[in-house]
Amino acid sequence: MTSPRPEPDTPPRAGEHACADADRVAAEPVAEAFRTWMRACARAGWAGVLGVETVAVTTARGRVTAEPVRARWSVPAYRAAAMDGIAVTTTQLSGGAADGTIRLSPENFDPVDTGDVVPSARDAVVMREQVTFTQSGFAEISGPVIAGRHIRPVGEDIEAGAVVLPAGHRVRPADAAAVAAAGHLSVLVRRRPKVAILPTGDEVRPVGASLAPGEILDTNSIMLAGMAEGAGCSTETLPVAPDVPDQIAAAVAEAARTADLVLVIAGSSAGRDDHTSSVISRLGRVAVHGVAMRPGHPVVLGVVGGAEDNRPGMVAVPVVGIPGYPASAERAFSCFVHPLLRRILETGAAGEHALAARLAAPVVSAEHVEEYLRVRLARVVAPRTGQLNLVAVALPRGAGALGTLAQTEAMLRIPAGDAGYPAGTTVRPVPLHGAAFAGGTTIVTGLRSPATDALTDLLGADRPIAAVHWQPCDEHAAIEALADGLCHAAAVRIDLAGERPDERSAAGLVERLGPVTLLELAHLAGQAEVLVIPAAAFDSRAIEDLRTVPRSIGYRRALRELPGYTGRGAGHETWHGPAADLEDLNSDSDLADGATRCATR
Repeated sequence: MTSPRPEPDTPPRAGEHACADADRVAAEPVAEAFRTWMRACARAGWAGVLGVETVAVTTARGRVTAEPVRARWSVPAYRAAAMDGIAVTTTQLSGGAADGTIRLSPENFDPVDTGDVVPSARDAVVMREQVTFTQSGFAEISGPVIAGRHIRPVGEDIEAGAVVLPAGHRVRPADAAAVAAAGHLSVLVRRRPKVAILPTGDEVRPVGASLAPGEILDTNSIMLAGMAEGAGCSTETLPVAPDVPDQIAAAVAEAARTADLVLVIAGSSAGRDDHTSSVISRLGRVAVHGVAMRPGHPVVLGVVGGAEDNRPGMVAVPVVGIPGYPASAERAFSCFVHPLLRRILETGAAGEHALAARLAAPVVSAEHVEEYLRVRLARVVAPRTGQLNLVAVALPRGAGALGTLAQTEAMLRIPAGDAGYPAGTTVRPVPLHGAAFAGGTTIVTGLRSPATDALTDLLGADRPIAAVHWQPCDEHAAIEALADGLCHAAAVRIDLAGERPDERSAAGLVERLGPVTLLELAHLAGQAEVLVIPAAAFDSRAIEDLRTVPRSIGYRRALRELPGYTGRGAGHETWHGPAADLEDLNSDSDLADGATRCATR
């Protein structure tokens, strides 16, 4: 048995990954990089153990329990009425009138409201709707009465001594209410980890500053602080440090004296002013510099102080060099900082509930990296079955695209070794907490022209740019995507018969898709540019949005500026389908059975 490969004494160069098992990197680079980092932290003497504190139940929301919380008493603590009505003793209900009505004298029942104590002699509650009171005070009961009915027993909700919340649980509003109901005024929780955030860079300015050419705002600190606070931490954002190694080192060392984790923004790559890796090496040890992931590749994972430090008295504190591009910064936090915080707070692994979705278009990925692809999600109706499908649309990949972060609805992990997936592949993206899930994304495939560009501009005028996804392709591919339920509509050109789309051209679409509506966009040189819309999806939200634009004054005005285009027919809708589906619309037509028929709207 061979001994594990030792880690190099010198930090790896940018783009390299220091780990004890190179084969594991190829298969799972992010997970193995995290394990390598944790091993380095442990060798430095870091244990990740926080103290505890007692907080009031009313302020416990978002805190993590340090021990199991057990009920001090039962809930309910007494037998409680579950309905408004009367409490009765079922053994006294024998006999009754011929119609089944039971008549009770006042001493044989007790009026109760929901939540009242049920007298010990009573074993059932008859709800008010089954009871009629006479003028003499008797109660007449209709319907059966069963022992135990509508009575909440002691401890039905929570039994005394039962665990209300386990240790390592993040307290939600309902959890706090349950703990209070079980008799607690306070709860023992873990101390909040303190995260120090150090932005660096000669060109970086605080938010609110006036910018000169070449300067940028420190928006990453806002994002990272919010993510850390959402994970249960307290944060401190430090003043921006210039690209001077000694000043960065001094700021990191000072932050590490009081923080449980230090995040250094930017300077993690291999440029002339990238000093994060060397600073961490000076103060402690770099465990990983560069991970085979995209975005977020230049991340630095290390530890300052501790057993391997030359500066006595400096405890071991994990430190992360966060890449400067926003998308890379977000991934570095999600892949490395968040798991570390879960380990510190002992909250266990995060529950990622992936959803099955089909790709609207092909996705290509580099096989040597583990990629995290941002996507939006759309609900698309399959034309033949009417079934609602979830479709994923990939967003632009630029690591510096801050707007893409705001528009992302889910994250798709593409493992290292996968070169991508064809359109229609079922994948399992994980929805992002708080994102506008399937928030109205409209997918159209096919023709791109000046008229469809005008449509896209107007459709997306008041929506995030990613909410309108137009996938250019030829007519055959567009119709195939529509038939496969991967888009809401297909943009194509068809011949005109007079002023209307040629019925013979539409017949082929009906044969492939079933009943369709042709929504005309414009006329051009004897042809019509149309959107092909499956009848099954005609009333969906995405289609309703599409239908409003071609009829608008703004769209018609835009067409007048396009050479060769005419607005005749813009907004006109023609339904095409088998004759049997249109009897109510064209009852006077003499087409042969099975022929394609159309109606206009």
